[in-house]
Amino acid sequence: MCRKQWYLFLLLGILVLGLTGCGMKGEQDVVSELAQRAEKMESYLSHGKMTILTSSQPQEYDIEVWYMKPFYYRIAIKNVKKNITQILLRNEDGVYVMTPQLKKSFRFQSDWPQSNGQIYLYQSIIQSIIDDEERHFQADKKTYQLEVAAKYPFNSEATKQKIWLDSKLLPTKLDVLSEQNEPLIHVRFDRFHLDASFDKDAFDTERNMKDLSTDSRQTLVPDQKNRELATVLPGYVPEKSHLSSEQTIQTPNGPVSIMRFQGEKTFTLTERVAQPVATSLPLMGKPIELKRTVGVLLETGDQKRLSWTYQGIDYEIVGQLTEEEMIEIANSTFDQPYK
Repeated sequence: MCRKQWYLFLLLGILVLGLTGCGMKGEQDVVSELAQRAEKMESYLSHGKMTILTSSQPQEYDIEVWYMKPFYYRIAIKNVKKNITQILLRNEDGVYVMTPQLKKSFRFQSDWPQSNGQIYLYQSIIQSIIDDEERHFQADKKTYQLEVAAKYPFNSEATKQKIWLDSKLLPTKLDVLSEQNEPLIHVRFDRFHLDASFDKDAFDTERNMKDLSTDSRQTLVPDQKNRELATVLPGYVPEKSHLSSEQTIQTPNGPVSIMRFQGEKTFTLTERVAQPVATSLPLMGKPIELKRTVGVLLETGDQKRLSWTYQGIDYEIVGQLTEEEMIEIANSTFDQPYK
């Protein structure tokens, strides 16, 4: 009996030494180290693919993030199928949403991304882990897997996310799930470098508007004025509101479709062929992540204005709606058939 107990203690000792040798950290150690890294991190560069599964056809995007302390960000989001790139830029002049191929640039005074974290930002991933005290944690060989709450305004179905970190606590993949565990978004990182070095003008506004290859620039339709306008109706309209009128008017820059909705929530949706836009004065608003693109939200009193560009069409919603309602209306246009 004593001999059996001795063998049991020996086996347990070997297992403990084996786990220690693996160097795997416990949950609190991981959370503490991530918190320190978020505070002290000087810079990083990441690249990966994001796949959005909440439509009839999965949408794939290349995502590249540059970050440099204290507040410099450059995020390039490329629609793989359409070969259109949007750039979210933050520098000392403000926050910009750019679509260089369409010569679009909006400038804001905003604390983005602190006020509206993005799924592919390391800081947002870290913060979601720290904030959820009911997180699920699992250490497996050289990988840490965590399940935490998901709070993304652009997708009301998202309730939780699974995050995989490597032994250096860098993200390798992330899945956003619904309450029923249905996959909504996949992010797969293929490069992640801490303490990355960037050119002096890496976060310069003018450089980023011009820094595209000739092939990418050719995706812009040469004469947008003569392009035919194909319109869509939103798939979602707030309860007790309805389409009351629809008309298309001719302007010097081409046709504009105007849809007016009345009821408890009154708003207008306009659609037109994409036009170049460049704002020199800062706007009081913020970038808004939609399911397939990045929009621009402006507020004046109770009136809100959400605009976005998708497949060569400029969309704009104006009305006394909540931010959540505007996002839901905008997202509901992506899968609608053209009229």
